[in-house]
Formats: sequence, structure tokens, C-alpha cells
Amino acid sequence: MLYFYFSRYYWILTIVNEDKNMIYLLDSMSNRNRDDAWKTMVTNGVKMYNASKGIAKAPGFKQLTGNLKQSGFVECGYCVMRYMKEIVECENLQLEKMFAGTIKNQYYNQSQYDEVRSEWSEFIYSYLDA
Repeated sequence: MLYFYFSRYYWILTIVNEDKNMIYLLDSMSNRNRDDAWKTMVTNGVKMYNASKGIAKAPGFKQLTGNLKQSGFVECGYCVMRYMKEIVECENLQLEKMFAGTIKNQYYNQSQYDEVRSEWSEFIYSYLDA
């Protein structure tokens, strides 16, 4: 399950892998300090879901740092949409391998932002045109 979260004027992407009992976080500014309210809320939600299924084990939590970053201060929403697009298009969906390691000083470029903007605009426009 993919969840995007907006906190303090900033978007992040959370992925819950029910099969692995794992919660992943993708943050386009992964080196910034943030509160743990979102992590606590998602972890507690997964714990309650697990309890309803008879699973006592708490979920794991891992921040995936091998993702491209935003180049400025206002692109976080487009980064989250880009992460979702890459995950949906991935055939094997091995997130830990897909976003493994640490990518430093590698950013999405303008054409990658524009691709997401264009696809999003076309999608919204298709509903407005109906």
C-alpha cells in the first residue's frame, strides 16, 4: 500500500508491505530532521491490523535512502509522484534493492518533473472533460 503524507508543507511517501510486515519511507530530503509522529501513527495502524489477523510481531521500519532527491525546496510533491510512478512501473517490486544504498548529490531533473506534471495534468483533465 502506498501512502503519501503531508506534514509541515512537505510531502513524503510511505509504503506498507504486508507480506514482509515492513514499513518503508521515501523522503526526497532524507537528511532533514522531522518528527516521528507519522512513523508512530503508521506503525500503530499496522500493529492494530496485525493484531486483527492474529499476528503479534511488530512491523519493521526502514527509510530507503537510495532514491533521487529534489533539487530545490518546492518539488517534494512531484518527487513523491515520481516515486509512485517508478514503483508502479517496477516489475519485481523489490523496494529494498530498487532504492538501496545512498545516492548523494543526484537529483531529479526538470524533464523528469515535467513528465510527472504532464501525466498528472492529463489525468485530471480527462475527468474535467467528461
